[in-house]
Amino acid sequence: MPAPRCLLLVALLGTMTLSAVAQSVPAPTHDEVTAVYTDEAPRIDGHLDDAVWDRIAPITQFTQVWPEDGAEATERSEVRIAYDRDYLYFAFKFYDNDPHLIRAKNLERGGRNDRDDHAYISLDTYRDGRNAYLFEMNALGTQDDATITDERLTIDSFSWDAVFWSETVIDEEGWSMEVAIPFRQIRFPKGDDLEFGLMLSRTINRKNERVLWPAIGLEFGGSFAALAAVSQYGTLKGLQNVRRGNNLEIKPYGITGLQNVRPDFGVDSTDTDFDYDFGVDVKYGLTSSLTLDLTVNTDFAQVEADNVQLNLTRFNLFFPEKREFFLERSGLFDHGDLRSTQTFFSRRIGLAEQILAGARLTGQIGRFAVGFLNIETGENLGDFLSSKSANNMVARIRTNVMPRATTGAIFTNLWRDGGYNRALGVDAQYRFWGSSLLQGWYTQVWDSDPLQDDAAGHVSLRLRNETYGGTLWYTNVGRRYNPALGFVRRRDMRQYYTNLNYRPTVDWEAAPFIRRFSFQGEFGYTEGQDGKKQSSEFEVSTRAEFNQRDFARVEFSRSFERILFPFGIGGGRANVPVADYTFNRISLGAGTDQSRRFFVQGYTNFGDFFQGTRQDFGGSVGFRQSQHFTIEAGLDYSKIDLGTDGAFDATTLSTSILAALNRKLFAKALIQYDNFSRDLQANIRINWIHTPGSDLFLVFNTAYHFVADNERDALFDPRRDVIRRDQVGVVKLTYLVLL
Repeated sequence: MPAPRCLLLVALLGTMTLSAVAQSVPAPTHDEVTAVYTDEAPRIDGHLDDAVWDRIAPITQFTQVWPEDGAEATERSEVRIAYDRDYLYFAFKFYDNDPHLIRAKNLERGGRNDRDDHAYISLDTYRDGRNAYLFEMNALGTQDDATITDERLTIDSFSWDAVFWSETVIDEEGWSMEVAIPFRQIRFPKGDDLEFGLMLSRTINRKNERVLWPAIGLEFGGSFAALAAVSQYGTLKGLQNVRRGNNLEIKPYGITGLQNVRPDFGVDSTDTDFDYDFGVDVKYGLTSSLTLDLTVNTDFAQVEADNVQLNLTRFNLFFPEKREFFLERSGLFDHGDLRSTQTFFSRRIGLAEQILAGARLTGQIGRFAVGFLNIETGENLGDFLSSKSANNMVARIRTNVMPRATTGAIFTNLWRDGGYNRALGVDAQYRFWGSSLLQGWYTQVWDSDPLQDDAAGHVSLRLRNETYGGTLWYTNVGRRYNPALGFVRRRDMRQYYTNLNYRPTVDWEAAPFIRRFSFQGEFGYTEGQDGKKQSSEFEVSTRAEFNQRDFARVEFSRSFERILFPFGIGGGRANVPVADYTFNRISLGAGTDQSRRFFVQGYTNFGDFFQGTRQDFGGSVGFRQSQHFTIEAGLDYSKIDLGTDGAFDATTLSTSILAALNRKLFAKALIQYDNFSRDLQANIRINWIHTPGSDLFLVFNTAYHFVADNERDALFDPRRDVIRRDQVGVVKLTYLVLL
């Protein structure tokens, strides 16, 4: 046979063989796909030229959830799924008719991938329809990850840090990506034949378009909330005989640093403190469904600084948790009204003292999701398990009682030198009609001082679809309610609240740039435990959302406050006497799409404030120069005049700078000033991810104090009137060992 014919026959037979292999695996449907086993792992480089991808039929049935709910995607997407005993592999091909317009600038792991073209993989490994692992990658391959708990996804959910691999290529057809997720990074039931719930998402940023497989509509809470609608996920089949590994991770750390404090604040500036320390974190998979985390001599020197807040109310401010040990699987421990009346708030642990050692157990036991946290705190490691240390314990359990319905309980205990504070809470929730929700919780607190025993509870009903919504709730918080490991913003109240909202999508020829309007009216009424009125608020607002994520809003509110005890605001700069107050306020705001190269937001509020007036204005501006540099700056200013009871200004200024060399080496700086403390603070963090899951942190904190006007006897002189308060430099090295 002539050579050309022989080669042609060989090519034809090869093509037929590959076709037969591909046909042996069922083609993906609109809600079901089968993973293909491979003996030869693909090279994770973003180039889809591995042989395994040629024999897999792709998922192509992606559907818009926004802006045209239920419509076909405007750009073609293909996803192929393979696996071997150790990894689950994904190959994405995202076609784009204008590849030069693909947005891809974030190189910071855990940073703002939402400002770029990006994709999600979500896995419901237990098929419980409630919880899932979420993996996020942008068009540069930059990663983030989250855990979805009870079909709820928030900013705090993105605190889980997994070790997985992703690489991308942007070319003339669009962008392609390969992802490898180790089976040892996720938990799943025992068995040789596995099925996972699966959701895949692509965002085309410049079009403000999100597409999903399988199709999940806006009735599940919006384009972002739809990602968390685990009960609507498709099915990933075909996973057999995967290897779970030894499930042991050890992360030791070493830290050293210098600290210098000025004499103006009580310490001789010639004394520089040098210190060093060691510690270790251990993660061990006790079973296929339970994970034990251990920490010894924990240190959080690398944690980002808090954003400065000035309290202009008589209630407590909330500062979110930022420490990795507490953030992972934090959603499992949620109980109560978040940021308002939480039965457990991890920020209460280890800020005033050192965390000497701790353990956390999380996972699944049959139908039950369980969590247990036990931490010993004290001044130093020598205090461990002594009368000088404190024990902080939390236990949590949740279970499904019917599809999309859960119930659970939580118990917290703080014990210190014979004294205790204990809380026992129960909760239940039922999701229906897309994102509608009926929920309630109740917590009882017992203290070693019986006079401090008290309780709190809440019940609410939320009805919502893609256009209409309404909420009713009732919250009751006792006068002495104080869970020692929780957060309570306001006590001694019975609060009633309702709102109605209407969010139509619009298609006006006269204003094609407007995508959606939102109209909302709300009313809240609060009385004390004695039944007497304390406060009320009525508010109406409207918001216009434009096609490219720009927005504008207008609000009007009328408030009533009954002040039973005088209090000071502004750090004692003004006083609010006992009286009844009614005041009206108007708020205006607008902003542009933050994924653009240049973006800006601004607001102003004005009107009455107790016995006087208050004017606020502020905003932020940002510039994304390239993949390697982003800068943002913000200002918040309030002018409060309470007449003879005092007047003052409240100002905060901040600048955030992100510089990145690549996906492994980046630096962030946060510079802040407020006129209450008159401190200029800088927090600079350099992070080098030297191997996946392992970091080298260089952290530098400094603060300068500006002497107040009434402390000077002459014109401002920066050499005399600007005092360096302190300087701290820290080097921290971690190394993840997988066994």
